[in-house]
This record gives sequence, structure tokens and C-alpha cells, in this order.
Amino acid sequence: MIRAGTVDDIRWSNGTWLILDIGFSSKDETCGILLDEKEELLTFNNAVKKVIEVANVRRPLNLVIEAPLSVAFDKTSHNPKNRNIDYILNKDNKPILRPWYYGAGCTVMVATMYLMRELYDSCPSADVKLFEGFVSFKSKKNKSNHSDDVKCLRDAIKGEGTRNYRIYKPEELEDECANVVSVFKLMNMDLDIPPVIKIEN
Repeated sequence: MIRAGTVDDIRWSNGTWLILDIGFSSKDETCGILLDEKEELLTFNNAVKKVIEVANVRRPLNLVIEAPLSVAFDKTSHNPKNRNIDYILNKDNKPILRPWYYGAGCTVMVATMYLMRELYDSCPSADVKLFEGFVSFKSKKNKSNHSDDVKCLRDAIKGEGTRNYRIYKPEELEDECANVVSVFKLMNMDLDIPPVIKIEN
């Protein structure tokens, strides 16, 4: 059974944790995976196979995917809208955006939809709980590193590390002007909005 996890489920001792910094490349190993403190870099297809394999032998499985697992639409215009976590304010109090509906966020969301379709159709024997990871707003001087990202999320789950983090409940992702829904609603999957483990940079 696959379902959205809860904030109370976020404890390192609560089953097996597989943390996936998903990528979507035709050739390169752009998917970073952390499982049992072991890190791997895999192609997209091999990452999908790995997740399905683990979901059939590890019970329960907590699956963290570093990609948008929920989306927001304006209540009036019904156009895409940022979730409350998709921006920060810079020193001049101007928003810096990392939206789910274009750019890298949209790319990894599509990759996640393909991954979840494969996982869902495989009918995993484990109880799989989903969580969204969010590692963004990094300094332009620091190149994105899949290994660092999965370790930051691991440290947040453990309550360790030097990076600030915050865990958001699903209801904290929206405001009075937006409706937030699960990405998987579009795919006819009965999966609620997962909580978000966000690394605050």
C-alpha cells in the first residue's frame, strides 16, 4: 500500500528510509539515492528499478523524493501558483522563486510521476509512505550536488546536521488565494498531499 506519510512518521527509527534526489536525463546518472547510509548515483531507469525492488523487501518503507509532490492553483484564475514554500525573500525583501510549474521543479515533477506510475502498478508488498524533500535556494557559487542533497535530508529526518530545516504539514502549503492538491490526483491515484521536509538555506 502506498500512502502519504505524516509529520509524526518522520523519525529515523520508523522503518527504512530511501531518499531520492530524482533526475531526468537520457544518459547521465542524475538520480542520487541514499539507503541504509549508502549513497548511489543512478540513471533514471535504474533508480525506478531500485525503488520498486526496495519497496518489495523493506517493510515499512519511507520514500522521500526531492521533487514537488503537490501543486497549487489560484482560486480565482485557476492558473498555476506558487505554494507557500516555493519562494523566499532576499535581503531587499523581494521574492526569489523556485516554482513547481516550470524549470527544474517541473522537470523533476514529471520524472516523479513516471516513477510513481511504475511503483504504483507494481503493487509493492511494503507499506510505502511518501514524503516530499525540498533542497533549493542554494548559493549560485555552490553547484547542485545529489550526494549533499540526500545527506541534508537524512540529517533533517534525524534532527542532526548544521543546516536549518523545517517540516511543513500539507495545510501549511496553501494560502487563502490558492488550492493545493496532490500531484497524483491527475494520475487517478488516491494519494493525499505528503508533508514537506525543506532544507532552509
